[in-house]
Amino acid sequence: METLFVYIRDLYILSRVKFLVNLLLMVMLGMLEGIGVLMIIPLLMVTGIIPGMQASSDWAFGLDQFFQNIGMTLSLPLVLVIYTSINFGQSWLQRCQAMLNFDLQQEFAVSLSIRLFRAVAYAKWQLLMSKAKSDITNVILSELTRVYYGMNIFLQMVATALITIIQISIAFMLAPGLTCSVLVGVCVLFLFLRSFYMESRKMGQDITKLNSDLLFTLTEHLNGIKDIKSNGIESAQMNSFIRTRNMMKKNLSRYNKLQTRADMYNKVGAAIFISLFLFSSIEIFQLNPQQLILVSVISSRLWPKLASLQMGFMNIQTMLPGFRAAKELESQCLTAQEDLPQDEDGGRIELKNGVEFHDVSFYYESARAKYALVNADFVLSAGTTTAFVGVSGSGKSTLVDLLIGLLTPVKGNVLVDGEPLSEHLRPWRNSIGYVPQDPFLLNASIRDNLLWACPDASEDGVWEALRLAAIDAFVNSLPEGLDTVVGDRGVRLSGGERQRIVLARALLRKPSVLILDEATSSLDAENEKRIQQAIENLQGKLTIVVIAHRISTIQNADKILVLEQGQIVEQGNYQSLISNRVSRFHALACSSTE
Repeated sequence: METLFVYIRDLYILSRVKFLVNLLLMVMLGMLEGIGVLMIIPLLMVTGIIPGMQASSDWAFGLDQFFQNIGMTLSLPLVLVIYTSINFGQSWLQRCQAMLNFDLQQEFAVSLSIRLFRAVAYAKWQLLMSKAKSDITNVILSELTRVYYGMNIFLQMVATALITIIQISIAFMLAPGLTCSVLVGVCVLFLFLRSFYMESRKMGQDITKLNSDLLFTLTEHLNGIKDIKSNGIESAQMNSFIRTRNMMKKNLSRYNKLQTRADMYNKVGAAIFISLFLFSSIEIFQLNPQQLILVSVISSRLWPKLASLQMGFMNIQTMLPGFRAAKELESQCLTAQEDLPQDEDGGRIELKNGVEFHDVSFYYESARAKYALVNADFVLSAGTTTAFVGVSGSGKSTLVDLLIGLLTPVKGNVLVDGEPLSEHLRPWRNSIGYVPQDPFLLNASIRDNLLWACPDASEDGVWEALRLAAIDAFVNSLPEGLDTVVGDRGVRLSGGERQRIVLARALLRKPSVLILDEATSSLDAENEKRIQQAIENLQGKLTIVVIAHRISTIQNADKILVLEQGQIVEQGNYQSLISNRVSRFHALACSSTE
């Protein structure tokens, strides 16, 4: 129930006025429906079906007296006009309420999805690394869609509940004893169906997990489609997808059986209810014809609404796990938010002196016992080229993530021109050009991919960046030039072409610091040479940081840091390190040339 209260609270906080107006419209609709039911008696009276209603306590008689006092007679045309007017007003209010409901649903869905996306976008890198992309995608797309449809059910339930309360009140005024008996029966049925609600909640949790598993299987298949086809393991992937899909089918089938069973019990309960109602009305409570007709009409309308409430509550129980998953993800991301001013551009930092690492240590939350980086102490001087080398897992990527500000040291400080990096995260990142080992390209044109990182760049600026990355001649040779679509993740380009496009994109930002994260490790010798030449042409013009896979690519670096098990074990220029035949760097250089 706590999740349901949070759901209602969030809905109310989002749009208090619309929510309250919606409730008011629901109350008015309930009252009009109740008045419409009460108009049956005057209608029957003026048609002569129920004659001689002269009791002063009879509301129909009071209505007749009211019209006589204003010089009108309660005739059939007048009753029909009143009845039609009430129904017109009811229909108009229903339309207004339906439109307001739609607005509320849209506002809630859009607000929740934007809030969740913002929380994810500004969450710390370490948290995002711990979560599968498919899980986040599932919550934002699949689970929020369930929440959206669940909201429609919830608003309908609220409307039904208010109308039900008003009709029960009318029935209670007409026949209090009989109405109390009916309510006792309804409570018994609700208690009987309580296990159905609990089972619905459990099924909703299963649906959330299966949705996530299905999206994970699909995402992993598409991400690794080339490897899967190359290794001929499509059937294994297909079996995994079929297994998850069949489990979802089984779960939905169970839910359908639960719904139909509850519906059957509702119908059986309705039959028992009608039988007991008629018997009690005539034999026990001895209602007069007017009361019997009104209470019968109210009850005939009431039971379907009660059944609708029960089914709606089951559906809400199924939806709530999706809402809970969204709130949990949002809460985790908000708890781990980066300290970034989200509404400001933040400017840029033109590196003047350099970046200093003072006794920096770091460990990942998933492996607290093992430090990924230990007591790193060095300076990256402005305008120089620094290379990080070491075997896989030595701490190179962790060092770069700390340099970018994606990770925060657990000990020590990172200073940019003497100022703590943590106090200038946004301007610092605005000043960085990052080229990863696996180039990220949009399924769009070369122009769009370049402008993605720098939307305000001019045409001349774009071509200058392409020239610096030594890719301008290639782009110029394409029939569509900059408007050539590169395909999903740049699949229509070669590895070297993708890497140089990404390098051009980084240079288009005019960065103070260019970071190359093993950018040439997967390239052939020719493409590696081209990128290496492009990098050498940039030396001295900006600060360059290179994570090197091949030692031969960093011979011209001003400084080389050798890492081993999270520690900087050696540093110096290429000649000083390679000349020491017992150094760790010399061993790495020998192994990379074998």
